[in-house]
Amino acid sequence: MIIDFRVRPPFKSFAKLRIFGDRPKNPDPVTSSPLFQDIEPYRSYDEKSMDAFMAELDEAGIDIGVVMGRDAPEPHGAVPNDEIAELVERYPGRFVGFGGINGLDARRALAEIERCAKLGFKGVAFDNGWNDPPMRDDDDRLFPLYQRCAELGLIASITSSIFVGPDVSYSMPMHIQRVALKFPSLTIVVPHAGFPWAAVMCGIAFQRPNIFLIPDIYLNVPDLPGGDDYFRAANGFLSHRFLYASSYPVRPMGQSLRSFRRLPFSSDEIRRRCTGGNAARLLGLAG
Repeated sequence: MIIDFRVRPPFKSFAKLRIFGDRPKNPDPVTSSPLFQDIEPYRSYDEKSMDAFMAELDEAGIDIGVVMGRDAPEPHGAVPNDEIAELVERYPGRFVGFGGINGLDARRALAEIERCAKLGFKGVAFDNGWNDPPMRDDDDRLFPLYQRCAELGLIASITSSIFVGPDVSYSMPMHIQRVALKFPSLTIVVPHAGFPWAAVMCGIAFQRPNIFLIPDIYLNVPDLPGGDDYFRAANGFLSHRFLYASSYPVRPMGQSLRSFRRLPFSSDEIRRRCTGGNAARLLGLAG
């Protein structure tokens, strides 16, 4: 089973998010983001087509996509959690839902976490650095939300990287370390894996067994500094807590998976864990 642990399909409000409009058609190799370099064409992005997306999912050999919700102000955008539930229902067996949560309004957020559990989601997604005003991941106001996730058995997805927050200090891994220490029964997955603090984030995952890392684009972009730290961890102590993801639509699903599979893993068993076995176990799916 191949599981892509972070996709945002072009379905309804997802297609209006900033991530579906950022990529220039002809990226300049000097001034454009490295994330947009050497990308193969993918029709689902250009046409914002779900039919094309499902075809690309099948062509890549991906069995399940984990749909990460978002509840952030502009320019980042938000997706109603009801739409995620509708997507999961429309394509049975192909998607797992994580609801988007904005922690600025604790009462509203707690109610939405409860609703996400009733909708059958496996977890909820926080983009704390994009709140207005921005929040660090260990902000005290978020603690009741993390606690409720732990009580309900929901996975907390906490996106952390140089792009999430007004400056690089928001992605410092100590913020997630403090959450993991305070809530040892809370399962935490970290999309973007705290880039550019790759070695430090891997070290914290070494310390805290309730942390799973999802380096996604920061391992899929060739020769990106820090990527080797994530790979060595995945090939070693993190082999049971590493989750593969393309972070679609930022990068194509098929191209990302092919690049990942070419990495020199020490065994096929570790490669299978990282591309789906760990995710299936975490999500309670047959792997």
